[in-house]
Amino acid sequence: MKKAIFILSILLNIVFGFNYLSDAINEPTRELGRLKKDIEIGYFSGDSVLFKLPKGLTVADESKRGISAIGQFENNRFSIVITSNDDLVDYEINNDSLNTFSNFYSADVNK
Repeated sequence: MKKAIFILSILLNIVFGFNYLSDAINEPTRELGRLKKDIEIGYFSGDSVLFKLPKGLTVADESKRGISAIGQFENNRFSIVITSNDDLVDYEINNDSLNTFSNFYSADVNK
């Protein structure tokens, strides 16, 4: 019985180690930086500008790396980093109401 538990422990360590290595290779770096220029944001296939992100805004790198980057159509992805002492975001909202895949935005706005 002890031998089976030992073998199971070794196998689980190998699986967890592989998972950790895979995440370390493929996940974004989330490196912080600042925007070099003003960026106009609009709907993905539209030509109107919704709002502008100002130069100097702090952002984090969200571009996938490694195998996860296969099929990624926009290589320069970033998230905006916002810090506040106030409670700004409601995380207890129904996921169906967020419409994750219906509103895509792009920084490439055709005029």
